[in-house]
Amino acid sequence: MSDNHYDLMILGAGPAGITSALYGQRLGLKTIAFGDIPGGSSYMIEHLANFPGLIEGTSGTQFGTMAFQQAHKEGANFTLTRLESLSHNDNLFSGVDVDGQEHTALSAIVATGRVPKRLAVSNPNLSDGPLYRGKNATLAVVGSDNTAAQHALTLARTAAKVLLICRSNTLKMDAVHKDQIEQQKNITLMVNTEVSGYNGQEAVENIEIAAEAENRQNLAVDGIFLAIGWRPNISALKLEVQKTAEGYLETNEKLMTSVPGLFAAGDVRDTDMWQVLTACADGARAAKYAAEYLEKLTQV
Repeated sequence: MSDNHYDLMILGAGPAGITSALYGQRLGLKTIAFGDIPGGSSYMIEHLANFPGLIEGTSGTQFGTMAFQQAHKEGANFTLTRLESLSHNDNLFSGVDVDGQEHTALSAIVATGRVPKRLAVSNPNLSDGPLYRGKNATLAVVGSDNTAAQHALTLARTAAKVLLICRSNTLKMDAVHKDQIEQQKNITLMVNTEVSGYNGQEAVENIEIAAEAENRQNLAVDGIFLAIGWRPNISALKLEVQKTAEGYLETNEKLMTSVPGLFAAGDVRDTDMWQVLTACADGARAAKYAAEYLEKLTQV
């Protein structure tokens, strides 16, 4: 086999992917992990308050960096590049990265997480928030869950005003986030309000909103950030695999998908809890079961 052949190929460098790489390395597997952002989407988390052992104030970015450094120190092989496609043929997985380089492996773990759903309007990324610092900016966040609350709280540190726009009057965020939103003086909570459009030339200048299908009006904003839900990030998979109606990967009790040797970990799989803690647990378990699969494969 070539130097680009591995025991285990991991798609994703978020909490699940990093933990898979760490455990794969410790289990003695020749492992390669793809993902261009160490920590994945955990950078969106302002304070990781529900992870045992982490002191208050640890951000998702800090956690992702520390986890990545730990796995890298253990010897895990991170490419810091994305995998464009993953296919499967004759019990061998073939992955092609963004540079066109092909890599093969006997097993694979999909840990690519979820990505935000999009409204039919253009929007910047949360990482663009600091660009508005000192510009007396008004920013809009669309959504009502914990992610929307975290976005609003993060942007409130740099923007003069943040509009948190919720389609219904039922907030999906937990009580802690709700209290933080209510205490933040430069965040305005707008419930029963829907964004119906936007205006602007090279950038968003104002948004069209409607409260309960009435009182349609335009609000001047400098940017709009969306947190209206999530969808599984499975665009790189070029193989037939069983999924739920929403597109999440179905797995058995050992986190294996319908494709032999293909495992799923974290937010990309059909689960009842999307948390950093459970993603890490999935990553460890997926690596363990991948090692078991490979051991049985060599005995055939």
